[in-house]
Amino acid sequence: MFNIKNILVPTDFSTLSQSALEYARDLADNMNAAIHILHVIDKSIPFLPGKQNLSEAEFADALEADARKHLSAFKKEVESESDVNVICMIKHGIDFEEIVKYAKEIPADLIVIATHGRTGIMHSLLGSVAEKVIQHAKCPVLVIPAGDER
Repeated sequence: MFNIKNILVPTDFSTLSQSALEYARDLADNMNAAIHILHVIDKSIPFLPGKQNLSEAEFADALEADARKHLSAFKKEVESESDVNVICMIKHGIDFEEIVKYAKEIPADLIVIATHGRTGIMHSLLGSVAEKVIQHAKCPVLVIPAGDER
């Protein structure tokens, strides 16, 4: 039997990533494991209409504050439904690289990640973070597909 103590759940705060968090919470409850919720903020600042009055630093600070607010809500939700220890983390960089790097740091015994299920041209253009994590992670990865019903 596997001894799972650290479960990493990368999140983009979508409904899909929330479903991955629910799976991780159930696993953590059963295995007395901690959940690490990770959000990666892309280093490149996109151009957003209506945000021109913010400097790059102010925009980055606003992104981080928003991420902290979402992470706090996710943490509160998990802790209200279980006794699982939840650690929240924000990293800056390329999503899949930061996920794999953080998994190695903690060390993660399992990564639970949602996939948007894009195919065709959207998959070619955007790639799949889950696919890249699977390719590079040194621990097992549980992928929660789009449209999965509990």
